[in-house]
Order: sequence, then C-alpha cells, then structure tokens
Amino acid sequence: MNDEDITNYIFLNDDDPRADLAFVFGTWKTRQESVDKAAEIYKKGFVPKIIVSGGPNETTGVIEGDFMAEQLEKLGVPKKDIIIENKAANSLENVVFSTEILNKQMGLENIDTITAVVRNYHSRRALMTLRKHLPFHIKLKVASYSSAQYPFTKDSWQQSNLGREKVMEEMDKIKTYLVKGDLVEL
Repeated sequence: MNDEDITNYIFLNDDDPRADLAFVFGTWKTRQESVDKAAEIYKKGFVPKIIVSGGPNETTGVIEGDFMAEQLEKLGVPKKDIIIENKAANSLENVVFSTEILNKQMGLENIDTITAVVRNYHSRRALMTLRKHLPFHIKLKVASYSSAQYPFTKDSWQQSNLGREKVMEEMDKIKTYLVKGDLVEL
C-alpha cells in the first residue's frame, strides 16, 4: 500500500453523525477531546445517548468511563443520557463490555445506528471491532477528531515522524487483530 491507500484505509469520518447513540472509546491521552466531540454531537441533536467506555488507567489510576461521564455532565449532557462502562482496558474490551451493557439497558435489537467517537487514526480499527461484536443490522458511523497530543490529520500524517509512527502502528494492530479474530474487515 502506498501513502494514499493507507490514508484512505485508516482515516474514516462520517459527515452525518446521526445515530441512536455515540460510543466513546477510552483513551487516557485524549480523553477530553473525546468527551468534547461526544458532547458536541449530542448538543447538536445528532445522538440522544452516549456510552463512555474505559476502566482504570494503569498510569493515572483514573477510571476512564467514570471520568468521561463526569466531564460530559460538566459540558451539559444530562446524566440520564450517559451510559457508563468502566472496566475495559483496551478497544476490544470497550466493545465487548459495552455491548453487554447496551443489550441490558437498550436491547441491541432496538439500536439501528451507532457513531463511534475516536481519534482520527483509530477510526477504522474501532469500526472493525464494533462490526465484529455487534449484530449486523446495526449501522456504524464514525465522528473522528484530531488531537493536540497527536497533532496530525488525514492530510498531514505522512509529514511527521509521530504521524507516520501512529498510523503504521494502527496498520500493524489491524493485521494482528484480524488474524486473532478480534475484528473483521469492513
């Protein structure tokens, strides 16, 4: 794959993030950006519910799901519209553990569309993981964001060592997790 192919493969984003809920993956370095993006699409009326997923961070001890829920409330999202998963340690667990909670609270059969809220270069792997573990009738979208911690975009990742490193790590993770069966190709 050349850089253009990698760009088109890795960086996904939907212009219309309307869905039954936003799914916010835990990420300790860009938590606030995730929360800000989720609050933004909630306040614009694109999603009526948000699930935040993330367990205890090994470095900080902060329970990511709880922290993100608190931050969403501070940004004006009512507690009644926030679902919390607070045990997951990685993207696979984010999806598996959250799927159980969503099935109990909403019924997976009642969900038509989910919008994943993720860093721009994590969008494909997040959707691939969701696709593997959710019923096929659920349509998947992504609302991606760029981060100050990882200051590159779809158009500039090739121009920085950090951008190239992170994008190529994603490519490697996708290959590895496809072989393990943790995710499926879109």
